[in-house]
Amino acid sequence: METLKPIKPFRGRIALLATACLIAQLKGGEPLGRSSLAQNEASRRGAAVEEAQVLLEKGDQAYTAGRYSEAVEAYSGARDLIPDAPLTAELKSAATERYAQASVEHARVLSRKGDVAAAKAAVDKVLAPNVAPENPGALNFRAQLDDPIRTNPALTAEHAKNVDSVRRGLYTAEGAYNLGKFEQSKSEYQKVLRTDPTNTAARRGLEEVEVAKSGYQKSANDHTRAEMLAEVDQAWELQVPPLDIEPTLTDTGGGLIGGDVISVSSKIDRIIIPRIALEQSSLEEALDFLRVKSAENDKLEVDPARKGVNFNVNLGASDSPEATRVRNARFDLRLTNVPLSQVLKYLTDQTQTSFTTDDFAVLITPAGSSSAELVTRTYRVPPDFISSMGTSSGGAAASDDPFAEAPKTTGLLPKRLGAQEALSQQGVAFPEGASATYLGATNTLRVTNTSANQDYIAQIVETIGRTEPVIVAVKVTMVKVEKSHLEELGFDWILEGYGFAKNKEATLSGGTQGNGDSLDDIQLPVGDSIRNPITSGNRSGDSAISNNSIDGLLKSQAGRQASARAPGVLGVHYLDDVNLHMLMRGLDQKKNVDMMAKPAVMTRSGQSSSIAIVREFMYATEYEPPELPNTVGNTSGGVTPVTPATPTAFEKKDVGITLEVLPVVDDQKQYINVTLNPVFSDFDGFVNYGSPINTTVQGALGPETVAVTDNAILMPIFSKQAVTTSVDVADGSTVVVGGLLAESIQNVEDQTPILGSIPIVGRLFQSKARKPSTTAIMFLVNVELLDPTGRPYRNR
Repeated sequence: METLKPIKPFRGRIALLATACLIAQLKGGEPLGRSSLAQNEASRRGAAVEEAQVLLEKGDQAYTAGRYSEAVEAYSGARDLIPDAPLTAELKSAATERYAQASVEHARVLSRKGDVAAAKAAVDKVLAPNVAPENPGALNFRAQLDDPIRTNPALTAEHAKNVDSVRRGLYTAEGAYNLGKFEQSKSEYQKVLRTDPTNTAARRGLEEVEVAKSGYQKSANDHTRAEMLAEVDQAWELQVPPLDIEPTLTDTGGGLIGGDVISVSSKIDRIIIPRIALEQSSLEEALDFLRVKSAENDKLEVDPARKGVNFNVNLGASDSPEATRVRNARFDLRLTNVPLSQVLKYLTDQTQTSFTTDDFAVLITPAGSSSAELVTRTYRVPPDFISSMGTSSGGAAASDDPFAEAPKTTGLLPKRLGAQEALSQQGVAFPEGASATYLGATNTLRVTNTSANQDYIAQIVETIGRTEPVIVAVKVTMVKVEKSHLEELGFDWILEGYGFAKNKEATLSGGTQGNGDSLDDIQLPVGDSIRNPITSGNRSGDSAISNNSIDGLLKSQAGRQASARAPGVLGVHYLDDVNLHMLMRGLDQKKNVDMMAKPAVMTRSGQSSSIAIVREFMYATEYEPPELPNTVGNTSGGVTPVTPATPTAFEKKDVGITLEVLPVVDDQKQYINVTLNPVFSDFDGFVNYGSPINTTVQGALGPETVAVTDNAILMPIFSKQAVTTSVDVADGSTVVVGGLLAESIQNVEDQTPILGSIPIVGRLFQSKARKPSTTAIMFLVNVELLDPTGRPYRNR
């Protein structure tokens, strides 16, 4: 940008001083022959020059502060006020110069903001014929605006505004990122992209935000994994038995229906009348007295307009004998500190009447009167009102097996009862014309029935309304610990060619193998293949300590049968004229198996629930027998084709963990009766019930037996730990509901006759093995009540 000539504010001020002096001279004395019109004109021009001077000063201040638009307006106003006169010509020239320079700077600002048209208009005003058409600064900048190289013709004010918005958005997003406000930073970058869809900086910023969030999520993953592993370790902790303290039973009253309205029946039970003294009073007088006293002693209501109890007397026809008798009855009543409900009982006993309550008042009727008139009332009920009644004692008898499969006619979901059907199961009668409708959207129960039945329904609603919803969390822990310790130490001897005489006419050697082991793992000298064992009858290894019969069968089926004898530890050989070999065998093996599983499920009281963490295992249950051909022609040197046993039917077995529970919470919400059936199953392996099909073929050395097919008929073996029981558990407690403690000890002590009985030395001809095995299984159940927010209910 071309530098303009600096502003010289003092030139204009000198001109203003000269003008002021001229005006002062004109005002100092009136010359002869000057008319009053000339004086008025001089005064007007002087005032205009003074006002122009003020505007010039304001323009100088605005220009110095960079407020060029205000400076242009001030200079333009000053220039218009200065009259065209020789004495003010220099002042007007200075104002014009300031106006031109301020307009050019203002046009530069508009051009940078993209408003090229407004910038051109501002410069054109300066270059007007009556302003400064030859101003070099204005001409130069106007040429720059017309030059497409110096000024982009595509630049618009909206684009410049977007550029500024993008710049501010990028700075704001980066600042939020530096403060760790990743969501705010992401939102700002997205705003930038809405304005500038191809902004690379915003995309890079979003990448940095996601990288930072990914780092946090990895840390959260590590934390969650560590915490869950810690929970697994914590599950091995056995709870310390609690102290023998009886839990305190708390009152769960409240009488709230709908959450904020106290029922009339609850009010009359909880309002205490301090003193009553009635003499020869009628029923109406007594009720008027109770209206006043109930309002005075109502501590339950906060709103004064809702304090007290309403009373309504319905004696039937006014001329009926019952109405006349009740109105004429007079009685005395003196009581102190008595609930209002008990006062009403004494009052109705003396007047031979009875009272009932509805949503708004106490109704007094003659004793023994029963009206068949149907009345309609609306009750506020909790959302689970119908299901709560469905699980109460009034329902149908439950099955002996709570986990039995539902009848096919009802499907997997239980039948949903209607309001009238559920109330009928509670013993509420519905005469002709009576009905009950539950509106789930507003949690209201609309009932049309007699007054007596309405009172019964109100009691049911009040009882269920006081029951807060709770969640029952049932956790079953199965802990299985197995421990085995195998210790074995034995000696095997081979002796051959020990001569007693000089010419070895008599020799001493070992015996025969018999039904013992051949001791073929003892190395003999080269060329010597005869073994004369001494201790082949002493058992060792698998022949001494046998596995569980099923485990051994599975191991043999899998081809993992271990060696018959224990491995050698130390050997001694004497190879002079006598072949004497000794091998010490030993084992010291410890094995522990620890398993813990903890399934958990949450449900409501009276509603069964289940969880399954299983694999579906399909296995064959039926096989077609193998097929052997009657004849296949000439099969010399070949193999007879055989079709092995083929599976034809399959079954599915769930292998893993399943848990079924049915909790029922007591009214005090302190104990839970829980019926549970946890099952922990695992697949151990297959047992082959088939036998190979062999054939005989002619080999190079004669007939040979060759297996045509293995003919495998495989059936699975499953291990299962399960318990089915029903126990009462205190809220938050853990109890053992089942378990197993088993121990087996295998002890083997074999020795060679005579030699094994020699003191001290005889131990070298003995084989001893011992394997104790211990198994402990425990089933623990923890039951906890939670409120709808997930917090323990007992901590409320």
